Amino acid sequence: MLDCIVVGDVMMDVILKSDQKMVNSLEVGGTNYFHSSRIVPGGSGNVAAALSHLGAKVALVGKAGNDVYGRFYIQNLESMNILPAIEFDDSASTGLTVSMVEANGHRTMLVSRGANDNFTAQELTRLLHGLGPAKFVYLSGYSMVNLPQREAILEAGRIGRESGSQIVFDPGSANLIRGLPIMFEQVIGFCDILCANLAESMVLADSMDVSEYAKLLSRRGKKVIIKIGHEGCLVSAAGDISKVPGITASAVDTTGAGDAFLGALLYCLSLDRDLTLSASFANWFAARKTEGLGPRHFPSREDSDAFLKSSYPETILEKE
Repeated sequence: MLDCIVVGDVMMDVILKSDQKMVNSLEVGGTNYFHSSRIVPGGSGNVAAALSHLGAKVALVGKAGNDVYGRFYIQNLESMNILPAIEFDDSASTGLTVSMVEANGHRTMLVSRGANDNFTAQELTRLLHGLGPAKFVYLSGYSMVNLPQREAILEAGRIGRESGSQIVFDPGSANLIRGLPIMFEQVIGFCDILCANLAESMVLADSMDVSEYAKLLSRRGKKVIIKIGHEGCLVSAAGDISKVPGITASAVDTTGAGDAFLGALLYCLSLDRDLTLSASFANWFAARKTEGLGPRHFPSREDSDAFLKSSYPETILEKE
């Protein structure tokens, strides 16, 4: 059985190293120069990459353009022992994100969703049935921007629940929630694990206190994680809530930190660790990711294993 099936966006990331002055002085219609650049795979593959890096068995389901980026993306997944279940699109290019990263780690992003938006529920169903069951099925709000992909994400949740998987949902953006409130309520209604940042949680909670909202959802049987940046996260289960402190980091690039957090969290949960211990490891893993450029600058497997063993000696790291 797979540990996790990640359903979402196939994106290539163009990372441009910049500074605030450069971003503020961008000349539309002119030429703008950046200190350095990298082109790397990104999107939902970042969550899958973190999971596989730590030793989990994972697959990625999505849609790419039938182009050099799409083919490279699949090769990259296979090089990391991630099972690709990717549909090719002859009519659209592979999704592309341009990230302008400042010295303090903040970034400005320009996105072309490309073939992702053409992913249909029928394609999703065929690909999922070819993979078999998984402990977790991960869904992202970013993949709900447009039809028909939105329908594919909802269908992934339905199929996952029918097959006995736990559904994990990351809303992705507060603006997305504001634009599609009923749709997000629907996904939160059927998910088992909700992992959102503070801004997203405030929109979801509406007039409620965020902590009370988390406890309300957890009393309905859900696990709730609210990320609060460098301060760590709040976790809620069975009506209780607690704060898990953050980890100090010398941030270089925050791109992909949320994906790294989720990958580490699900890895620990796949080992049957409790939510608090899993969130503590996820805080550490995401903090270490920010100390290098790019969404997949993960701490080594050896350092990750050492952290888990020193913090939680009972953790069994070898997977069957």
